[in-house]
Amino acid sequence: MALRLTFAVAALLMSGTVFSAVTLTAPEEIKILAVNDQEVNTGLFRSADNHYKVDAGEISLSVRYSQYFEHLNGEHDIVKSGVVTLKTPPLKDGEKYQLKLVNTPANFEAAKKYAEQPIVALFDNNNQMLIQQTGANTESKPWLAQGIFAKATDLTQKKRIPVNQPAPVYSQAGTSVATTLNSNILTNATNTADQQLIQLWQKSSKAERQKFMGWLAEQAN
Repeated sequence: MALRLTFAVAALLMSGTVFSAVTLTAPEEIKILAVNDQEVNTGLFRSADNHYKVDAGEISLSVRYSQYFEHLNGEHDIVKSGVVTLKTPPLKDGEKYQLKLVNTPANFEAAKKYAEQPIVALFDNNNQMLIQQTGANTESKPWLAQGIFAKATDLTQKKRIPVNQPAPVYSQAGTSVATTLNSNILTNATNTADQQLIQLWQKSSKAERQKFMGWLAEQAN
């Protein structure tokens, strides 16, 4: 009996090691494009607070700042940055981490300047900052050329140093940075692609149309 219990405990420990992962969340203004140079296929509609499962350890995150602004005349603009690459410190199994913008702009003019040098930080579950990355890089990424209905493919490549991106700031003693987020959750439809777009646009709310336009603007790059 003791031997069986030993094997059972060992099996549970092994299974916990195999299936353990890190939970990563990001607000609507931060688009996670790739993890370790592998495209993240989030689909046409995204939730307001995206959750991702990634492997523990050091990882490379490719993200983009993107924010929707609607003007008083009814027109809108979408401000977006280049790709920001974060090289994380070792992430622990089973822990939760969150990406946040630092000094999020409050208006359109400020956002245009912010997009030139966005500041993205990674926080642990205690809201302690682990790494802060300023600025975007100009390194060409193959997954940026994917079509509007492209599926995620294996694009793992040899890691390269990003171009024209300042060195990251790693924090030993965690610091807290407040961010303000305001977005709504969208739902998926199950019809064919063209019918889905038409029907959802006709039935969608103002906030939902904003999110669609934001996603559509991302496909330009």
